[in-house]
Amino acid sequence: MELYQGEVVRKSDNAKIQYVIRQMTEDHFDEFKSFQQKVVSGIEDASSLQPLTDEEILYVSGEGGILLGVYAEDKLIAVRALLFPGDDEENLGRDLGLSYDEQMRVVHQEISLVDPDYRGNGLQQVMAKVIMQELKFTHTYFEHLCCTVSPTNIPSMRDKFKQEMIVVDVKVKYGNMPRYIFYKPLKQKLFIDKDSYIFVRTDKAKRQKDFLAAGYVGVGISRTKLGTWLAMARLKESV
Repeated sequence: MELYQGEVVRKSDNAKIQYVIRQMTEDHFDEFKSFQQKVVSGIEDASSLQPLTDEEILYVSGEGGILLGVYAEDKLIAVRALLFPGDDEENLGRDLGLSYDEQMRVVHQEISLVDPDYRGNGLQQVMAKVIMQELKFTHTYFEHLCCTVSPTNIPSMRDKFKQEMIVVDVKVKYGNMPRYIFYKPLKQKLFIDKDSYIFVRTDKAKRQKDFLAAGYVGVGISRTKLGTWLAMARLKESV
């Protein structure tokens, strides 16, 4: 079933091409795995990304999530996944201190990959909107959207901030890798106190944790000659 249609420009020949977004199933396992390996192998900092395992691919493409594929000229050019972690020990609701019942209402934003030849077309944001709309219309049970992002993965961080997600913690995950924990409530709106902005360099994890403990959250990212900075601010109850 086609969920969305649009147009992209292919970098290699500057050609304008029509694309469609479809939901992928278990039948697309080999196609997804091959595409993931191709894109991940071309990433300079492999530690900045956590690919889906074979078990996760099968789980997400089945009843355990939503898996989208973007096709141009019948070729897979981008993918995005949501995963329903349930009572898995990796459920980020545990990191947030949620009760068991609320952990069952957590959904994870997982991997989002775009073929290098089609980057710069805003496909990450398009897929984000489509997959969240699909979640809204097919799975009304969930209330908490979570994900982890490497502090070095600037495109992914910008993607999350554009979705109005916030950084609520920074932890060592997946063995020994620092990760921001992003969060967004799905059934209420967050309001930022615009008078409380501060900026902390992304390589200053201890300082970030101090501000997080003091009630600040991460709300944006910026790059200057002096480094990459996490914008932090306090939340407030209303506008």
